[in-house]
Amino acid sequence: MTPRPLDELLASAGVAPLGLVPASLLVHGVRVDSRRVEPGDVFFALRGARDDGARHAPDAIGRGAAAIVADTEAPATLGRVPWIRVPDARPAMALVAREWWGRPDESMTLVGVTGTKGKTTVAHLVESIARAGGRNPGRIGTVGHAFGGVEVEAARTTPEATDLYELLASMRGAGVEIVAMEVSSHALSLHRVAGARFAIAAFLNLGRDHLDFHGSAEAYFDAKASLFERLGPRDTAVLPEDDPLGARLADRTRARILTFGRGPGAGIRLTAETSTLAGSTAMLSTPSGMVEIRTPLPGRFNLLNAAASAACGIAFGAGADTIARGIGSLARVPGRLDPVISGQPFAVLVDYAHTEESLAAVLDTVRELTSRRLLVVFGCGGDRDRGKRFGMGRVAASKADRVVLTSDNPRSEDPQTILAGIEAGIRSVPGAAERCATIGDRAQAIALAVAEARDGDAVVIAGKGHETTQTLADRVIPFDDRSVAAQALAAMGFGGGSRADA
Repeated sequence: MTPRPLDELLASAGVAPLGLVPASLLVHGVRVDSRRVEPGDVFFALRGARDDGARHAPDAIGRGAAAIVADTEAPATLGRVPWIRVPDARPAMALVAREWWGRPDESMTLVGVTGTKGKTTVAHLVESIARAGGRNPGRIGTVGHAFGGVEVEAARTTPEATDLYELLASMRGAGVEIVAMEVSSHALSLHRVAGARFAIAAFLNLGRDHLDFHGSAEAYFDAKASLFERLGPRDTAVLPEDDPLGARLADRTRARILTFGRGPGAGIRLTAETSTLAGSTAMLSTPSGMVEIRTPLPGRFNLLNAAASAACGIAFGAGADTIARGIGSLARVPGRLDPVISGQPFAVLVDYAHTEESLAAVLDTVRELTSRRLLVVFGCGGDRDRGKRFGMGRVAASKADRVVLTSDNPRSEDPQTILAGIEAGIRSVPGAAERCATIGDRAQAIALAVAEARDGDAVVIAGKGHETTQTLADRVIPFDDRSVAAQALAAMGFGGGSRADA
């Protein structure tokens, strides 16, 4: 990128500094991670819940930062590097990063997908629909960012603004036309997508999650709603017809409304649904007529995800046949009811469900599709919303025949404290404690559940899904539920088949 004067860059981005900016100051890049600063970069020192970017300013300066931008006063020990104050550093950083990378969002159709459950699946489906229609798609989300045949590991669901706009610029360079982007409530609250021009935004649902961050369910909803409040009259809001929150969002946006669901008023309406562990089918009533969809993804909630993705497809001009091909060609979504297949006579499914609502939905789905017992292995993450532990324990005990409690990502918390919170929920269900085992070691817990499974049973391993590591108090270790389950099956003598994700 060609170096630009910082005062010009701020003005073009619409950021008004609280003071003068040296007119001769050239910027060579925009960074928020001091470890990635190169000579000539501007470093944004952001305040966080646990850290203050100002503490890392000396490191950034030592690496050659040309200026520091922050919404705090400069420390007395700063030295001669300019310290530029702005009213709010987070949105300022996003707007400046967007400007630095040449507003790449304006060169493609951004489809933002938000909701507690289903974001990853819908983003994958939208990507698949775009590809089926001959469009060059990109995807940004929890399990990775993808474009041009390359998948990049994701550090978070929605990247930090400096990384997001750099990623979008790379997509633009690769000729990407449509980007399916998971937009998390954190990203909206922390202004990671500030400035981004979304043509389509889809809301899926709202459950109990991230209340440790947002403080209340209403604040959590307001964060989601902010994505729709920024849409214009030519944009499209894809909203659930069967959820009262859809109507509330319709009142908070200027965009055109396209609804999906099962109710008679849905613009994209599901009918004639069938589902097995091998996949699902349904008829979709659309403005273009009826279309049959077939997907390898099991469960009625995945048919609802398919309807939401179809609505997004219609919004960017995909025809009914394209939508059907796109939905049908997506074989799997990593860590979302993801089967582990080794020739065993029972199902083993890995899923990311880590809230009370998502665990209930997964267990209900598998229960409907299972001829015999339902076993579940799960835990709860540490340093996160403690209030959901009781509810997840109660849901598991109410809906599964056998519950194996174990560690998820305990982080800095004592794993036994986390497990005790879940066990309280299990004990609230009469007689459930006798059907529950607690094994802190996750690999051992998975091995126990798999070993107990019999013909026709289903084992659900919930909580971590696509993740390939486990975060402990003092280290991060490799851990992939799918691989661990496959190893447990191999130890039992199964191995004639292959893992679905091999």
